[in-house]
Amino acid sequence: MSAPEAWCKAEYALLHGEDGEGRLDAMEAWKARHVDPEWAEFSLSVCAEGCPWAEVQNALMESAPLGTHRVVVVPQADNLLAKAKEIPASIKQILQSPLSDTRLLLVSRTSLQAGPGRILGSKPFSEWVQQGRVFKVGALEEKEATAYLETQARAMGLQFESGLPQRLAARMGGNPGILRRTLEVLDLLAEDRRITASLVDQATFRLGEQGAFVWSQAWQRGQLSQALNCLRMALEDDPESAPLMLLGQARREVDRLCRLAEARAAGLRNSQELLEALGLSARQAFLLDGYQRTLDRIRPEGAVRLLNLVVQTDMDLKGTALGPHGPLLGLTLALSRAWG
Repeated sequence: MSAPEAWCKAEYALLHGEDGEGRLDAMEAWKARHVDPEWAEFSLSVCAEGCPWAEVQNALMESAPLGTHRVVVVPQADNLLAKAKEIPASIKQILQSPLSDTRLLLVSRTSLQAGPGRILGSKPFSEWVQQGRVFKVGALEEKEATAYLETQARAMGLQFESGLPQRLAARMGGNPGILRRTLEVLDLLAEDRRITASLVDQATFRLGEQGAFVWSQAWQRGQLSQALNCLRMALEDDPESAPLMLLGQARREVDRLCRLAEARAAGLRNSQELLEALGLSARQAFLLDGYQRTLDRIRPEGAVRLLNLVVQTDMDLKGTALGPHGPLLGLTLALSRAWG
């Protein structure tokens, strides 16, 4: 997923999402547009993880060599973008009216949400979205994942049989990195450049039938022992990619619960309105009852706790945990209790 031209040109920009490879590629594309390599040592500032807004502001106000721009990159700005109401007034002023000859890139390792009180639903970031200054590289919605697979397959000279992009997206989740690697496997298997149902099953048997898809189906039915078995097998088969694939599947389901809670709080009750709020099509209407039953049981505060657990698991997998087993085990237990 290449970064849009309009986003790369933006002097102040926001990058977010769980796709680590996509974030790195997009960040490098933006830097290539705004950083003069001959003067990078003197004009580019990269802020540390967990830095406060004051550090970002000070970096922007440092002088750059004559004829160059002061460029500031915050590669791990999750803490700065956690709550819109906590952004200092002085920073909001800078974000709305950038300092002359400065460039700023804020990067969040998690997907940010729009809506009341959320970062993308608050100024100035809501205006950035409209201006094309926000780029998401995180987990794709099912429709987006299907379109992504079709586009990438055409670029690789592959042709799907009817209905297979939807099946593959449902089975593998919406992580672009995982979808890319799956297509690379299919590229090797498809000698005649046609992707058939048997090839999809062959390429994704353990990942799909015994991995993230069946793992999520198990805990949604409250079948804890089966969910734990699927978790073990997925981690044994693919210890590098499986953790993020499993996490992406869980994030999608929990995110839909939170969207449903927000839609209800906004007074939406009509089934069609709720489906649109959850990003579901009419053919997926049968899923709505399950989400509603789960939300009735755990209530909105329970959905928020699950979302916080997903975020914490993501942070653990990306640096603070000794291995993926502990964080994903705790997440599996919590999800099974919530849905079961």
